[in-house]
Amino acid sequence: MAEHEVFIVISCLSKDILQSDNDVVRANALRVLTKIIDEQYVQSLEKFIKQALNDKSDHVVSAALVSMIELYKRGGHGGELVKKSI
Repeated sequence: MAEHEVFIVISCLSKDILQSDNDVVRANALRVLTKIIDEQYVQSLEKFIKQALNDKSDHVVSAALVSMIELYKRGGHGGELVKKSI
């Protein structure tokens, strides 16, 4: 996948996380974004995860916790992000 295509996917998923009224869409977008994001973009997830942890929907909070576990397993900047968030 080309660099500009990756950026488009990340932008679309980020928009879904921030603007969607549907809890399932926000939760799924967060999980998918965590799985596909490159190491260089991991820092941008911090804002999304913090917002999701404080969400009123249990589904979104659960997705944030699953995303944190995935990032921690991956290590690197993701592991540091999780440690900082806890």
